[in-house]
Amino acid sequence: MTRRLGPMRILWLPDPAVPPDLRSLPGPALISAGDAAMDTALRGSGAIRVMTPQSRAVLTLLQDEDRQRAGLAQKWRNRLNRADKSGLRLRHGPLPRDPQHWLLSAEAAQQRARGYRALPPAFALTWPETRLFTATWNGEAIAAMLFLLHTPGASYHIGWSGETGRRLSAHTLLLWTAMRWLTARGITRLDLGPVDRDRAPGLLRFKLGSGARVADTGHTWFHSRFSAPLGRCLG
Repeated sequence: MTRRLGPMRILWLPDPAVPPDLRSLPGPALISAGDAAMDTALRGSGAIRVMTPQSRAVLTLLQDEDRQRAGLAQKWRNRLNRADKSGLRLRHGPLPRDPQHWLLSAEAAQQRARGYRALPPAFALTWPETRLFTATWNGEAIAAMLFLLHTPGASYHIGWSGETGRRLSAHTLLLWTAMRWLTARGITRLDLGPVDRDRAPGLLRFKLGSGARVADTGHTWFHSRFSAPLGRCLG
């Protein structure tokens, strides 16, 4: 995935991905490696490590639904069963190419309220293939989760839940439904995003309760024709 910021190119290499020939880049580039294996592929390429890896929750998707369910934490499984019997209605489809879509507005408001920053809405709007899962109650949307598809993997991107959605454990049912849909599409790996044991322990428990494990990403790298000789020396 490539974007431009002035003269700078920003490359995201999700797992798995083939590293580009950095010598072909016409200008400087910032490269985010999806995992440690991508780090290995970038060593000796002329790129220089500039940021340390993140810890992320990564979920292996299984064709065998019984095995997948057996990997859920007991409390997570109990919430899933309750949500499944609550009368929630779920629907899913591609994210409409609408900058004013309600989920993007809700995400912007959530960022302001909680004091965090994330990728701009245009990132999701221009992603080649997305899937938006929405839960409704009495005809009203009460929770949603948006995923970016990059077969054979997928990544959780943004989500929102109102008070009713939290009370009914809508995100638990949404994630499980997404897991099974993605699996049916041949996707085998779901990245649930970064984990922070200190600042967001509840979110960490939710992600790990789904059967995910904590894995380290690769470094963020910088490459330019000026840095390339040093990068090749550092390896």
